Amino acid sequence: SSQRWLAVALVAACCAISLAFHPGTGSPPASSLARLSALSPSHPSRRAFAPAIGALRRNALALPNGRVGSASLSLRMAGDGADDLAKKFEQERQTREEMDRIFSDASKDLENIAGREIESLKEQTEDLLQQREEEWEALGNKAAEAMIGKVDSLAEDFLKRAGRSDDDDDDEFGEMERFLGPSVVAVVGDATPLRAEVEERIKGHGGLQISSCERLLETRGMTIENSDTLVFVGDGEPLDRYTVERLINRCAKLRRVLIISSLGVERANLFPFSLQNALTGALDKKRGVELGVAELSKKMGFAFSVLRVGKVGNDASMGGVQVAAGDQMSEGINAGVAADAVVQALMLQPSALNCSMSLVGAAGKGVTQDEWDDEFLRLEGPEVWRGELTGGVSVDACRDFVQQGWSAKWTKSGNGLTTPVRVEATKQGVRLVFVPPQSSFVSFKEEKAMEKARERGEEYEKDGVTAKPPGKDRDGGIEVIVEASPFPRVRARRCNMCEEIPVKETSEQIILGSLQKEIRAWNDKEGR
Repeated sequence: SSQRWLAVALVAACCAISLAFHPGTGSPPASSLARLSALSPSHPSRRAFAPAIGALRRNALALPNGRVGSASLSLRMAGDGADDLAKKFEQERQTREEMDRIFSDASKDLENIAGREIESLKEQTEDLLQQREEEWEALGNKAAEAMIGKVDSLAEDFLKRAGRSDDDDDDEFGEMERFLGPSVVAVVGDATPLRAEVEERIKGHGGLQISSCERLLETRGMTIENSDTLVFVGDGEPLDRYTVERLINRCAKLRRVLIISSLGVERANLFPFSLQNALTGALDKKRGVELGVAELSKKMGFAFSVLRVGKVGNDASMGGVQVAAGDQMSEGINAGVAADAVVQALMLQPSALNCSMSLVGAAGKGVTQDEWDDEFLRLEGPEVWRGELTGGVSVDACRDFVQQGWSAKWTKSGNGLTTPVRVEATKQGVRLVFVPPQSSFVSFKEEKAMEKARERGEEYEKDGVTAKPPGKDRDGGIEVIVEASPFPRVRARRCNMCEEIPVKETSEQIILGSLQKEIRAWNDKEGR
């Protein structure tokens, strides 16, 4: 390429000289020739111009006079062009070196990126292989559990069929056993601090014997068939409803079932229980177990109890207890106190039969038997309010006020109740029995039909007129009790209730609000 550039420069120089010189001009001055000699630097690309410049110098000296100035100018232009070409050569070399360096750096970067991508793909492949292995292992375990469950079911069917002939020989004794208290208990559930306390209390209580302690999903042992009482510890993770019902069906002589559940199962849509139920639906699952046991109780004839507790701890200062019917309160409870409540519900408290209750802890060093009896008394009715009489007032005077003063207002019109009541005096206070309004007109024919229905123990209804058989005229009510033991107080509880009768909440709130206000005012007046 340097030879090509040299040829181009020589041609350009010759053309410039030939165009600049004319006949009749003189030779170029010596100063111009001296400049031509200065055009030979040490750069290799310019050394090639030396012969050409020498030839140009000789030709210039031989030119006629008058054309020396033009030749000198052309030579200077040729020298400047050579300098520009040298600069371009240098720039091209530097550019090529820079491009080589950039290409080398880019190659190294690509190699590093490719290496990282390969490592990432390798890790992802290993993770996928591990995940597939775990899935296959889980499927294998599930298949094994299904096979074990099938074998268990076959064994259960065999044992039940083998035991039915013995039961048929003594049906009367079997029916009597259902009314007796528990004797052989099976504790079922995950290993929790509360379960350990329950086992310890049952072992230490006279008359109770533990037949087995099993996890909920480990039901291969057959000792549970000898149990007449099942205790399901479900304060932690939810129990499986299907498994609970299957275990209940395995017990041929079952008398009692007690479930330890959680507070909030009937308030799962309310804060803060809605947060607990939002992700896993734990409270809904526990409520399903409770309903399943209640349904089996009606079919199989055993009694059930549901104890709902809050957070179970070991705070020794919370040695007291508070009991309420249904799903109320939200505080925690000491594990030992909750275990004592289990024994109380199984052995000593008839009010716990076929009942759901809430238990929370209270400050104290322990609970006496009298305190247990008084707390479980709240389940009768159930109790909806209790208030203490202070100032040394007379219990009899308070009872007279309730019977003669306070209760009289509810028989008058304009009392604000949405459901009328009938007032009945009792030894301890008064009963307000709800009497829903009915049609007052009854024809002679309908009256005869109603009388015949009563005689047969049936219910007659026609055109809004209803005749209920004896024992079925239950529409609810409120009973007010004024008592001196264990201390002077007034209690209000529901009465005249049955499972099919809904609670008349509006009328109840009006009655209870009036009772609390007037008892407080009477106590303040008489206690002065």
